[in-house]
Amino acid sequence: MRVGELINTGNWFELERLYPDVKDDVQTPMLKQMAEVMLASNFNRPDELREKLQKLIAEHQAELGFSNVCNMTVMGAMAEGYEGNYGVAADMVKAIADAVQTAAGSLEGTGIEELLAYYESLRKLPAPAVEKPSADVEIAFSEKSDQLLYIPVVIKGKTYDFIFDTGATLSMISQYVANEIGAKFIGDSVYVGGATGGGALQNAFIEKMDVGPITFRNALTFVSPNPADDDPLKVDAILGMDFIKRLGEIQIDMTGMTLRVPVQKTALPEYGRNIILDQNIPIIEITDSKGNKLAFTLDTGNSGADLTDLWFAKNAETAGALPIETQNTWGHGGTLKHEIVKVPECILTIGDASVTFNDIPASVPAGGTVTSPRDGNLGMGLLKKSGKITISFDEMFIKVE
Repeated sequence: MRVGELINTGNWFELERLYPDVKDDVQTPMLKQMAEVMLASNFNRPDELREKLQKLIAEHQAELGFSNVCNMTVMGAMAEGYEGNYGVAADMVKAIADAVQTAAGSLEGTGIEELLAYYESLRKLPAPAVEKPSADVEIAFSEKSDQLLYIPVVIKGKTYDFIFDTGATLSMISQYVANEIGAKFIGDSVYVGGATGGGALQNAFIEKMDVGPITFRNALTFVSPNPADDDPLKVDAILGMDFIKRLGEIQIDMTGMTLRVPVQKTALPEYGRNIILDQNIPIIEITDSKGNKLAFTLDTGNSGADLTDLWFAKNAETAGALPIETQNTWGHGGTLKHEIVKVPECILTIGDASVTFNDIPASVPAGGTVTSPRDGNLGMGLLKKSGKITISFDEMFIKVE
């Protein structure tokens, strides 16, 4: 019952802690396989996900029901897409589309046709790959007026400053950069969401990018319109999770302003895994000063840190007594104006380290409706309070020092 409850509520961190102790006692085969599929999906174990998802659907298709089979197949297809197995992803989505049409159902409004077209346009592309030297790597960051971390990337002999952004599923370049390097455009435009909205962007294929001594091959990037002269965020290029995750472990040294990629990996801390990937974006488990477990997006493309309308709703008694202000937020998709309160003190514990934020903004639910699935976002506001942050996408943990 407890395993089923954690699956239904999407509490993957607690399921990860509980499951090793109870897996031999789970009496329902489908529930046991479902737990293992969802843990593999959220904790970045793609090979295990592939094997267990196929077994789950093959053995329990009738019990799962058509809708759940479709949803889980899409989840598996997107995982294959993140790994660069575009043909496999396309075939998985096509199987769903065919099944819906065979049952005389409609694909309208499901997004399945768009997802199929997207993966079909990528089918013949080679998978992205990262080549690292057999020694520790250190690359210097630079910081600009927007207070984000920039890292030099060389493409066809030209050097560009890319934002180092764990909040971006894919890397992105502007139309200007795409034209200058002669990027190969792929397929039709696709909708891409951002912190303040979204828009239709095209994909481009880049055969080779050099990030210090690390080579990123077969990169698939979004192409954004050139930033306007009055745009507060003049972003020409973003290095996203398609690259960052493939490094395995990264160490961000804010004292020395360097990115370190070690050969000798850091052991899993005693507090265990405290990161999951949601659509390739890292989500951190955090404990507040009351002992409550919260989930925050780790977004180094965010110049600060903030609490969402979900956090506000959970703490309405105290947050609702604070004065409301209006705040403008800039990002991909344009400018967003929304109401906030500033929380005088917020103590968050990440692993075995506690970090105190003062006057951290919290979004007021618009019209009383909560829209965020997470409690907050941690970006440069966290990094600047830390000397060093270690993030392992192999063992799925973050350590703040």
